[in-house]
Amino acid sequence: GDQGAWFPQDSYPAAARRAGAEGRVSVSVDVGTGGRVTACRVTASSGNEDLDAATCRLVTRNGRFEPARNEAGQPTAGTVSLRPVRWRLEE
Repeated sequence: GDQGAWFPQDSYPAAARRAGAEGRVSVSVDVGTGGRVTACRVTASSGNEDLDAATCRLVTRNGRFEPARNEAGQPTAGTVSLRPVRWRLEE
């Protein structure tokens, strides 16, 4: 799916907003045989714990993938590195 759609406008963490925090978060996710995210790891932090945690929470809740397939064509679990997520406060 559209990775941008996983992060609705109202999903900016309140604590990060109050702190004026912005940044990029890179994550790697494990995807199960049904295409759902089963685990999320921050591979490059934004420097703000709330932004990092929100990224994994939203990817886990909203992310959907076409699962990898083995040689027999059966769905198999896999790992995917996502494009960095940029958190930016609106002006």
